[in-house]
Amino acid sequence: MNTATQKLNKFLQLLTPLQRVVIQAHDFPDHDAIAAAYGLATLMQSMGMNTLIVYNGHIDRISLSNMIEWLEIPVVHCNKANLTAHDKIITVDGCIGEKNVTDIQGEEIAVIDHHNVTPPKGLWYCDVRSNYGATASIIYEYFRSLNIEIPEKVATALLVGLNIDTANLTRGFCNADLKAFLGLNQIADLTLVNRVCRNSLVQSELKSFQQLCDNVESTDGIAIVLLQEPCAKNLLGVLADFLLSVNEYDIVIVAMKYNQAIQLSLRSECPKVNVGLLLRQTLNQKQRGFGGGHAHMAGGMILDDKSHHFITNEHAHFTPFINAIKQLRADKNGSSQIPDIVIC
Repeated sequence: MNTATQKLNKFLQLLTPLQRVVIQAHDFPDHDAIAAAYGLATLMQSMGMNTLIVYNGHIDRISLSNMIEWLEIPVVHCNKANLTAHDKIITVDGCIGEKNVTDIQGEEIAVIDHHNVTPPKGLWYCDVRSNYGATASIIYEYFRSLNIEIPEKVATALLVGLNIDTANLTRGFCNADLKAFLGLNQIADLTLVNRVCRNSLVQSELKSFQQLCDNVESTDGIAIVLLQEPCAKNLLGVLADFLLSVNEYDIVIVAMKYNQAIQLSLRSECPKVNVGLLLRQTLNQKQRGFGGGHAHMAGGMILDDKSHHFITNEHAHFTPFINAIKQLRADKNGSSQIPDIVIC
């Protein structure tokens, strides 16, 4: 038994006496967050533990709603979960202290994530693997390392999460994701996986694609769009993925006004431009907003009183981003560094 498995076992033993354990997905969860939470909950239940999966925000993607309904995933909004100060909380596919993880009632004891984050000190357990394409792959490894059989429904959900977060193994994946993909394919209901992944839009969302095409501007391979009408928050990433499929663009910035701020979704196929780091340096460090993510895929928000740095008279020039991207491209030694795995 390796060190990582020993630490996981020790953590699970600490959980066994608890009355229940709350598993929290990040706010406005995606498929990977819900799938990973579902997988972890099922694993813990197989060891006799009582679990509850919660989230904050909204589930606004039809494909995620379908996955939850078709697989009968027991997930509830945190406002309806009757949480107490005695609850112990594991955050999955997100990290305590990040802007997309609401501080809900209870004690945060663990973080399991694949983003570039820094967990707070004092947790019972943390497993952060920012070189992984999906948190689903981490949960898959938990089942395998503990020799626990993965139920078909769980495998189906994990495979959906892995496929969508890595765009079907075309971005940001590592060997562990490939192994998880192959293993889950042997167990999952592939017809249902394909059905969830294919049915990703509703008819009313087509107008957002029209907006995207009508308003896109480009400079040196960078596509920039400020949507004139808001859309579902998680649709912004779908639009960014769509725009990145255009041959002439290798970096995409899609934005919309959202709750007195500017919501952002960035994508990059340029090895010199780490968009997660770009957002942290341009927004967080300069106190203009917040953001983060992966080298190839990131999101964030510009504060309303700082939006003039990026938008003038409804025109999205995004000068701080453009200047930083040009500097990174000009750096002959520039590259996107992948942080180490952190398990504690």
